[in-house]
Amino acid sequence: MQFSDNGVRFDVTLRGTITFTDDLTDVQSLSDGGSLTMRDWSRVVPRTVEIKSAAGKLTRAYFVGGLSRPWDEEAQRFLATQLPMLVRRSGLAAESWVQTIFEKKGVNGVLEEIDLLGGDYARRLYFVALVDRARFDSNGVKPVLARIGERMTSDYDRRQVLQRIASRVTLDESGAAAYIQAMATMKSDYDQRQALEALMQSGASVDGNAIAGAVDHIKSSYDKRIVLNQAIGRGSLTVESKRSLLAGAAGMKSDYDRGQVLTSYVQRYGVEPAVREPFFAAVKAIKSDYERRRVLTEVAMKDGANREIQQAAFDTVSQMSSDYDRAEILLAFVSAQGVDSASRPAFVSAAERLKSSYDQNRVLAALVRAERR
Repeated sequence: MQFSDNGVRFDVTLRGTITFTDDLTDVQSLSDGGSLTMRDWSRVVPRTVEIKSAAGKLTRAYFVGGLSRPWDEEAQRFLATQLPMLVRRSGLAAESWVQTIFEKKGVNGVLEEIDLLGGDYARRLYFVALVDRARFDSNGVKPVLARIGERMTSDYDRRQVLQRIASRVTLDESGAAAYIQAMATMKSDYDQRQALEALMQSGASVDGNAIAGAVDHIKSSYDKRIVLNQAIGRGSLTVESKRSLLAGAAGMKSDYDRGQVLTSYVQRYGVEPAVREPFFAAVKAIKSDYERRRVLTEVAMKDGANREIQQAAFDTVSQMSSDYDRAEILLAFVSAQGVDSASRPAFVSAAERLKSSYDQNRVLAALVRAERR
């Protein structure tokens, strides 16, 4: 492994399992046949330390400019000075070092050590090792989630840690909220989406409002669609959560992706009266008549569209420009569930707005035939 930081350049090679002394100034043990080689290239004359294990015994060697030097105070001082920096900035032997700290100082001791680390790569290794070691419950992992949000700036590394937590810890609603809060300053749409997917796939108790809030930070319509569709697919959403998710759909930039979300929503829940307004606000945000048709046709085919839902659908049709798409939606309502007598005037008004005589005639004829049955 090559390591470079603030003018310090090291080559490090570790073979086997290693543990360090409590003050991190020396190697305490190496698995039999293991070795550690540290070469400092930051000076004019490179310095090298080699530590090997054989038959349960450690041997140490020190080189300056490639020439062997005795293992004396200078060599010990070089190792004691460089080892803490190397371990804390490169993540060298993170798993074993976390285990050592955890066994002696617990979670807080590991978190204190993480505060001393020099980069997100090392922090990721330490956080992952801690999560694997500590067997957290939802409440116990909250300080870790807070540290992740406060200390980590790399979206990739933060996402890797969050995914590990999602796979190892059963999060309740409060824990899931802390997880989402740890994502608050992430910028990468991909990493945000991956972290949210991991959370929802874990079976955590996730509040739909929290998901919608997290989705607001995502700019990519594609990534928003993936997250919102997963949230919809989970089921058991409160009315308030549904309204929040639909508001998230309305804020998407891509008509295709918005249409996909709304179609999935209708297939899962239909359009309940309590969410009629945010649902149709999201439909009206679609500029493409084709995408509107796909969504509203799905509404027509779903049982239970009452008078208010039909009225809202027909009003939305009236605002469209494509005669073909408008006609297909109206025909879908006639053939799938009929037109409620109270919403009939809105249906007729939408039909009369059709500029194409052909489309207008086939829609009105279908209405008449349906009413004669």
